[in-house]
Amino acid sequence: MISIAERDEAKTLGEITYFEAPSLKALDLVNHAFCTRIRGVRRGMYSSLNLAGGKGEEQTRIHLNRKLVAKTFRIGPAQLITMDQIHGDRIWIIDKPLPPSVPSLNCRYDALLTDQREIAIGVLTADCVPIMLVDPNHTVIGIIHAGWRGTFLGITRKAIHKMIHHFGIAPEGLLVAIGPSIGECCYEVDEDVMALFRSSGWNWQSFSRPRGGKKWTVNLAQANIEQMKDLGVRDENCCWMRICTACNHDIFFSSRAQGTRTGRQISFIQLRDSIDTA
Repeated sequence: MISIAERDEAKTLGEITYFEAPSLKALDLVNHAFCTRIRGVRRGMYSSLNLAGGKGEEQTRIHLNRKLVAKTFRIGPAQLITMDQIHGDRIWIIDKPLPPSVPSLNCRYDALLTDQREIAIGVLTADCVPIMLVDPNHTVIGIIHAGWRGTFLGITRKAIHKMIHHFGIAPEGLLVAIGPSIGECCYEVDEDVMALFRSSGWNWQSFSRPRGGKKWTVNLAQANIEQMKDLGVRDENCCWMRICTACNHDIFFSSRAQGTRTGRQISFIQLRDSIDTA
């Protein structure tokens, strides 16, 4: 499995510092980034490149940060599509052009799939796992927000199933990039979560370790990788950025490290136009 283990892999474009997956970069098919919290509009507890949370004046700063991301990566102002994430398993398939009013719609999903080139699809995270899917043979992409609840509900498996049945992709040709998220080193759950996974037939020991005191550490990224591999996604096609957001909360927002009122960084992916050189 390909891994990115060093923080100095970060890139900077304009005012934004971000990571990218070498396997996706080599395709020259997609425009993508796992953004950090660095820079952006700086003020208060949501300072830096925050894309979610807050009220009043903070919403103005979030709007400015959203415009900054779009401008930096040459995305149309209304073409950056994110979701009202609900920690569930709802998946939105975008297989036709969207009307201009879409950004104002109540998009309550946790995964997006599309074959449309004019939009960029994104997720907002602060420890949850951002997962990008690319099928270069069918020119289809997807992005997933996977917390423990979405992981338990099998959102990654369900998203790939929809790519297979709706777009005709073959899982063995799918490329996957897993961005920075909370690592097993920092993510701890209690007995209730453990019992829920075990009672539903999960191979709990394959992505968890006992910590004592009825606590377990969980490797969320590994749990989602297992969902992919069960469907035939090849291990060598999975690029996993092993960067813990909680350990590195100076460059990423982290709910575990900073509390639930922290901000959210954005990860996005977009099919390139033939003339796009961003």
